[in-house]
Amino acid sequence: MSWHPPVPVAVPDKNGTSLLVRRAWPAETAGHYVLELTAPDRAGVRAAHLRAGQLELLPKGRDPRLHALAQLARNGEVVVHRAHMRAVVRAGDRYSKIFRSSRSVDSMARHAGTVELLDSEDFLAPEIVSFTPGCLTLSGLPGRSLFELGNDSAVSDTWFETAWQKWSQAWVRQQCRAGSAAHRPALEALPPRNAAVELENMQRLVHLWLLHAQNVPEAEAQRNAVRAAARQIAAQLLGTEPDPPVWSHGDLHDKQIFAAGPEASLALLDFDEAARAEAAADLANLSVHLQLRLGQGRLTAARYQAAQRHVLAAVDELRVTPARFNAYANATRLRLGCLYSFRPPWGTLAEEFLSHPAEDGEPLPAAGVASVRG
Repeated sequence: MSWHPPVPVAVPDKNGTSLLVRRAWPAETAGHYVLELTAPDRAGVRAAHLRAGQLELLPKGRDPRLHALAQLARNGEVVVHRAHMRAVVRAGDRYSKIFRSSRSVDSMARHAGTVELLDSEDFLAPEIVSFTPGCLTLSGLPGRSLFELGNDSAVSDTWFETAWQKWSQAWVRQQCRAGSAAHRPALEALPPRNAAVELENMQRLVHLWLLHAQNVPEAEAQRNAVRAAARQIAAQLLGTEPDPPVWSHGDLHDKQIFAAGPEASLALLDFDEAARAEAAADLANLSVHLQLRLGQGRLTAARYQAAQRHVLAAVDELRVTPARFNAYANATRLRLGCLYSFRPPWGTLAEEFLSHPAEDGEPLPAAGVASVRG
């Protein structure tokens, strides 16, 4: 029998209004979840905790650990809010990212360092409008994300594939630019992010998943499988020779890449995790997110195949070692499987991610690398 964390699809507030669970994260105590909620007739999102089935809703646009949020929310729309961790407020064409104060300094430094490395003919980036401790305000980006384009039936398959081909070619050029002697000081100013960091991120989600699944009899087989996969992936990440470090976005997926038109430069969003890492880290993360979109029904099989072809073209062009790509892909798949277990309605999809064996030769399901390369 399969087990899924008991996060509801919707929760009622004190007035009985049904709030939909947009995203959820497991907390450090079993039965405690951090929620991001929406209401069908209201703009913006709300943050909440769900403890032992009891909803604790944060005041709208306020968070005691995100001090800049209250003032910004009065003049804008809260579009992201993970309680006590981060929020994003949109006001016109500007976006304010709100963190705990210490985290904001790091975010600003990584953003500025990445902008120095990017070639604007390939990738535009948000401009820094202002910075104060706890808040980084950025300009918006032209166009729409590749996630939105892929999920829009009015967008032609030809334009969708063209955008991905353009991304693949630009990504390879960008890596060559960032690795040049002229840009080496800016690259080396970014923090390193090696396989041990990737493993730690995966293990954190595995730990939380196991914590919430403990003492649940129907989850015993899943717990054993998740533990075994985590051990095997650790051996893959740490037991093979790493590729040389390059510039890394740090959280590359289809919601972070924007396209405005055939002749316009692409754009990249969100450099909070920018670093020096193996090329496999970004490319595997992007590849596995495409698997996720296929499973969510947000990409057709044809669009999935097209996008994956161009991701794998970048893998080949950048000479990523197959064993390193496989290791990072397996780690991403297990990490996302653990996380999406807590996000209705994706429990069944998450179960598929969790149950897929971490084998060196097959990091992707049947619609993955082998069939895309065809």
